[in-house]
Amino acid sequence: MPTVADHYDTLLAAHYSRMFGDHDAKVAEQRALLERLGLRPEGSAEALDLGCGSGFQSIALAQLGFKVRAVDLSDKLLGELAARRGQLPIEVVQGDLLDALERPGPPAELAVCMGDTLPHLGSKADVERMFAGCRRRLAPGGRLALTFRDLTRELEGVDRFIPVHDSADVIMTCFLEYEPEAVKVHDLVHTRSPRDGRWTLSASFYRKLRLSPDWVSERLEAAGLRVCHREIARGLVTLVARAEADVGRDTKADTSAANGG
Repeated sequence: MPTVADHYDTLLAAHYSRMFGDHDAKVAEQRALLERLGLRPEGSAEALDLGCGSGFQSIALAQLGFKVRAVDLSDKLLGELAARRGQLPIEVVQGDLLDALERPGPPAELAVCMGDTLPHLGSKADVERMFAGCRRRLAPGGRLALTFRDLTRELEGVDRFIPVHDSADVIMTCFLEYEPEAVKVHDLVHTRSPRDGRWTLSASFYRKLRLSPDWVSERLEAAGLRVCHREIARGLVTLVARAEADVGRDTKADTSAANGG
């Protein structure tokens, strides 16, 4: 059974950035989001980008004044980030984000796990482990920003086929199969040969966790990360949580307010 790392290494990494269009435009979009969420340096300016991909958030964070440690499994995507970072203060780290959180390092003012990285983890227990690791690595008052797709609602029939990218030489389509705790994501990539114009199909799949906004919010609170911002737009969940100075403090009332009741 292919892992997420296998899927990216053998298929998706080569086409990942093109799915999002112009790279600089995507960086600008992410910078605007970070600014809207109030995520600017206020203290040490140390930031962790967990599952950074080709660097949309890492570059945006560095442009805002953060010193970024960018972590990802894919050497190809990290190579793209390294080629684009210029003189920005971005340290590239290849490895598992859970392992990266266990390594020693300065307390972080901000950690981000954005795009749709969170559901790539292997289990809900790994999600909880990540939150605990972030709580340990964040300075008191530091923040964790998450974005992820809510896959708890099942699409049916042809709605499970999702167009991803369409250009003269590459066509990308995604197909979803639902399981109780995960979604099997099949990526179908048609590429046209520049020599003879023939099309070739490459396909692979991996699993994404089905995480509800309520469950993620509850587990953040349990880890000592108080949810201070929550929004859902077209199935994309955005959460910001702050590391409590006193992990044992009761945060139930704060959670209720942040979640609109």
